[in-house]
Amino acid sequence: MDTLNVHSCYLCEKGFRKNERIRSLENYEALWNFVVANKLVRINLHNGCYMKLYNKKRNAQNDTENQGEGVTMNLDLQRVDVGTQTDFTLDYSTNQSRTTTDDSTVHNENSYQPPSSISSNVTTSTSNNCIELPFYRLAKSNKTCSICGKDFALKNISCQEVDQTTRVQSLLDHHIYIPNGNAMKKELQSKNDQINQLGKNPPLNFDEDPMLMSDSNCRVLTGLTRDQFSDLCSAIPASALRHTDVRSPRTAIACLLVKLRLGLSHEALCTLFCIDDKRKMARILDRACTAIKKYFVPKHLGFDHIERSKVIKDHTRPLAKILLGENDSDQAILILDGTYCYIQKSSNNLLQRRTYSMHKGRPLVKPMMIVSTDGYIISTIGPFLADGLNNDAQIMKNIIYNNQDGFMDWVRPNDLFVVDRGFRDCVPHLEKYGYKVKMPFFLNKNQSQFTTAEANETRLITKIRWVIESANGRVKQWQFFNKIIPNSMLEKIDDYFQIVCAMINCYRPVFIQDTSHDDEIAAKMLNLVKQNNAIKNYVEKMKAKKGRTVKWIEIAATNEIDNFPKMTFNELQDLTLGIYQLKQARSYIAEHISSHGSFIVKVTSERRDLLRVEIQSRHKKNTKYDVYVQYDNRSISGWYCTCINGCRVVGCCAHVATIIYYLAYARHNRQQLQRRTFNYYNSLVDAHDYSELSDSDSADSDEENSNILYSLTTNH
Repeated sequence: MDTLNVHSCYLCEKGFRKNERIRSLENYEALWNFVVANKLVRINLHNGCYMKLYNKKRNAQNDTENQGEGVTMNLDLQRVDVGTQTDFTLDYSTNQSRTTTDDSTVHNENSYQPPSSISSNVTTSTSNNCIELPFYRLAKSNKTCSICGKDFALKNISCQEVDQTTRVQSLLDHHIYIPNGNAMKKELQSKNDQINQLGKNPPLNFDEDPMLMSDSNCRVLTGLTRDQFSDLCSAIPASALRHTDVRSPRTAIACLLVKLRLGLSHEALCTLFCIDDKRKMARILDRACTAIKKYFVPKHLGFDHIERSKVIKDHTRPLAKILLGENDSDQAILILDGTYCYIQKSSNNLLQRRTYSMHKGRPLVKPMMIVSTDGYIISTIGPFLADGLNNDAQIMKNIIYNNQDGFMDWVRPNDLFVVDRGFRDCVPHLEKYGYKVKMPFFLNKNQSQFTTAEANETRLITKIRWVIESANGRVKQWQFFNKIIPNSMLEKIDDYFQIVCAMINCYRPVFIQDTSHDDEIAAKMLNLVKQNNAIKNYVEKMKAKKGRTVKWIEIAATNEIDNFPKMTFNELQDLTLGIYQLKQARSYIAEHISSHGSFIVKVTSERRDLLRVEIQSRHKKNTKYDVYVQYDNRSISGWYCTCINGCRVVGCCAHVATIIYYLAYARHNRQQLQRRTFNYYNSLVDAHDYSELSDSDSADSDEENSNILYSLTTNH
């Protein structure tokens, strides 16, 4: 159809009948777009007519620019390619336009794409009738989705008009122009709303959706798994923590646990949880602390939360009953010790003076822990001050005479308390009430080493008491207590300490779970405690003989001692009666091995079954210990060390364990010595490592200066 005829139909060329309803495509914008896009109607113009329309369009643009309104282009009627936009006429009176092109471009540059996709065809036409636009364009439609092209009427799909914010953001971020009146599926809009909501949520989200926080991440941030965290939240009634726009109850609890686990400041927590004011964060922490302290802690900590009979039955190790408690079935065995929480130096002189510890040389406070023999924390009391009037003995007296936490109501006469040497001044007060006390021995004046009997008895006590040191270490895994606590948090130390201990009791296993070998271990230790140290007696006799000394020869033990028995790690642990000495042995070996990898020992021709090694003390630079080990090709038969605990035969000290560990195990398993910490020392600079410098003047200098020697010296 090549000519425009107002009396006939454009499509079928038939004339209109009288009174027949006539439709004009000019009044149906969407249909016009569809017709032109699918090339159902072709409009050809004379070149002169084309130029007239083009001039009209150009004049309309110039008039708009002169009015300061800029150039507006009605992009609603055709899709824009990623590269070009052809010229078209504008009719502002009817808000419609018709594309006008010549025959060379009508099929390429000016063609509509299906409404279900965005045009991405880059045109390369060099016609002067094209304007390059650097963005995509969506079709204007309220009947079909501009994303997927589905008809809303046919599919009964709800639609939603794109708002101005989304239109602007799409143009700026993605170079996609969305006209006014454009519609898309509501589902797609809801996805966008979810994205926006996630953007408003804090980086750390502890809601019940497991996708928001993985189990491992929750463990790192709070010290609890997701299930444990949910269990803790379920223990807090809904009325205890209200739900606000700022945070949910789970978020409030998470804020407190993250602070305890990571030791973060209020400002850091505000950043992580999107709280705009640290005062709000302080209120959140206070309310969460109050709720947990009220509803969770009493169920898992304190003398009221557990029956005495349950501690005796379920939390008293059989080894402790046999070694220390005489296997009394009605005796409770408790381990007591204080731990340290370091605080800031206060500007309050009284507080500064009363919290300064002469023992540690820094300000601190001291909570007292009461633990069963398997590591279960029964109660915590305090914190106490740290000056000389608040040592462990004075704290224990305070607990007894003030009946702190119902302590005196819970314990009974004949109960056993395992303590360290710091409790020595309160032992008479405990015995006055009928309690028994086990404490390591003290060195007497002019005594440099415990006797064999004293060392053996002390080993029985430390074999049971070590769990409270591990319990203290477990609490310090919550970094709030492993860092310097601000003085502004002093009032919260007691509550926070109890919360952490309650969570440890509830969600962490006790240290001693397998007690199946306790009877065997106890029988072995009780048999050894009665023995003497034969190697010690031999060494003392050799030193006592006047005029006769034993000649010791140094050799490299790595390859020259081939008859030392090989042992597995479990056999070593049975020999030392513990793991602590073997852990220390690695560090001693690292210092003892030379740079060439040789391990020097001393042997004597008088006794082929005995070797001697000199071990450097890890505490004192000028102190070294002589270690003697007796062996044959099948077993280790004896040992002796000159350290304070070196006489014992119930297990051995760490110095003896070092020799046995290396010769019986480590030299045959070299990977056990490849520890990265061995290289840390070499990464540091020793200021003492320099040569003396001297500088004499040349022969041309005067006689006075020529004999001057400049040197740098250092005091040793």
